[in-house]
Amino acid sequence: MTQRMFAIALLLVVGLGASAGAQESKQLRIVKQPGLGYLQLIVMRELKLLEKRLPGIEVEWRQLTSGPVIRDAMIAGQMDIGSGGVGPFVQAVGKGLDWKTLGALNEMPLYLNCAREDIKSLKDVKPGDRIAMPAIGSIQHVVLQMAAEKELGDAKKLNQQIVAMSHPDATAAILSKREITCHLTSPPYQYEQLRDSAIHKVLDSYQAAGGPHTFNLVWASEKWVKANPTAARAFVDALREATDVVTQKPAEAARLYASSEKSRSSADEILAIMKQDGIKYTMTPSGLLRFASFMHKIGMIRTVPSAWRDYAFEHLHALPGS
Repeated sequence: MTQRMFAIALLLVVGLGASAGAQESKQLRIVKQPGLGYLQLIVMRELKLLEKRLPGIEVEWRQLTSGPVIRDAMIAGQMDIGSGGVGPFVQAVGKGLDWKTLGALNEMPLYLNCAREDIKSLKDVKPGDRIAMPAIGSIQHVVLQMAAEKELGDAKKLNQQIVAMSHPDATAAILSKREITCHLTSPPYQYEQLRDSAIHKVLDSYQAAGGPHTFNLVWASEKWVKANPTAARAFVDALREATDVVTQKPAEAARLYASSEKSRSSADEILAIMKQDGIKYTMTPSGLLRFASFMHKIGMIRTVPSAWRDYAFEHLHALPGS
């Protein structure tokens, strides 16, 4: 999509024909989670890309530990723009919330790492083993169920063995060989864990889902976008700029991540992780219908949209999503 086409589509989606900005909020509240899956938001925050576009608007950044927690915070009216994995977003829309994505953040494989040598597949996970992930309902939960259906014939077979832990806490736990046996995680944590020779990868989400897919995206309610068209447009423009920084100046993005987040890795190590196979920073959503179809199959949502564009604001519709 050209810059001009994108701008025209964005004008349409935010409805600038109707008194744009007349009653807009003077505050913009955005929430992210830990990890490289939120790199564009970190770049946006550190380079103050929103403040440059929204003078006089207070921009507030918060961090929570899982998509379901973010979903609940938005339902409670505590956040304006949320971010997280495909699973919680699809589930929220499936429950009737008027949310659409403002853009994907990336495609990333999610690894199931285990700290016991004998675990070569899910068939080797014992009843007493515990698998850490951010939350029930997270994208990691959906991925585990996809893998369990393929390997064990029962998508919900391992649900009782899930332990809800943030990625940083679970990384500390698996590296110290306590509390958990496995961690279904994300970059950079999965690669940091694999530096320990006692930890190995058992599977990844690309295997479970049948190919690359969006890991994280950002979303807002249609009601909020219509009430705050200037802020919505500024956010999408800032997201595009941040994505350009990540893709065109990856060393700068890695430096911003290492300096602003509580990173175990140096900027050079973060840059190396960003270059790992399967990692791509893009606003184009992919695999949404794949996840939705599976979630419908196992009863997590009631219906599946006819097209991925039903999940997206109009400015994304010309992109080659899925």
